[in-house]
Amino acid sequence: MQQHYVSPVYGEGKFNCPTCFAFAQQDWYEINDAENGFYNLIIKNDLTRIVDSEILSSFQKNGYATNNVTAISICFQCDHPSIWVKGRLVYPMASVAPLPNPDMPEDVMKLYNEAREISSLSPRASTALLRLAVELLLPQVGAKKAKIDNMISQLVGMGLPKEVEKALDSLRVIGNEAVHPGTIDTGDNSDIAIALFKVLNIVVDRLITQKKEIDELYSLIPEEKIKGINNRNSKAITPQP
Repeated sequence: MQQHYVSPVYGEGKFNCPTCFAFAQQDWYEINDAENGFYNLIIKNDLTRIVDSEILSSFQKNGYATNNVTAISICFQCDHPSIWVKGRLVYPMASVAPLPNPDMPEDVMKLYNEAREISSLSPRASTALLRLAVELLLPQVGAKKAKIDNMISQLVGMGLPKEVEKALDSLRVIGNEAVHPGTIDTGDNSDIAIALFKVLNIVVDRLITQKKEIDELYSLIPEEKIKGINNRNSKAITPQP
């Protein structure tokens, strides 16, 4: 099971540092224009949330004001700063997307990491790459190579859990929208892209990691016990619909 990852989010007190990747407390600072040719440095445990959503509606992200000159979060673990402008992480230019599940197939992981590298610069491009990653993944978890919609249908016929079906369709449809814009705007929506990274990891966990863990445990059963299980299954009666 992969380690839980919390993406860096503007104004939040804890997340995985984009420099050292540790999940750590973040100390926040704001630099504001003092309107006299100088700047004010404001030290805060966290940035002040906007209570009234109508106030500064064009200068907020995640409920925090973004109309400062810049904001800085400093990692308690490594002491390195991250710099935020208008609520967006601009330094370091590290991805805020979660790391790939280590059980992800190599060719799928290559596309996943490519999508991570550009996720901050272009959520649309990273979303399109994730859709392609799904297309590579499905033949490796039991589907015969075909259009992605047909491959999902094949897996549904093989007993694919409903939640995994929904996850795959989310990646398929939103990925298509990234390439052929329709009703879902992925152009500058990093939240959608980050959610899709998480969803792909969930799919890999359900279809590969959990199966591998169960198979490893099952392999510990003595051979004579396996024969007994197989004999039992051969006599099983299929319930009538």
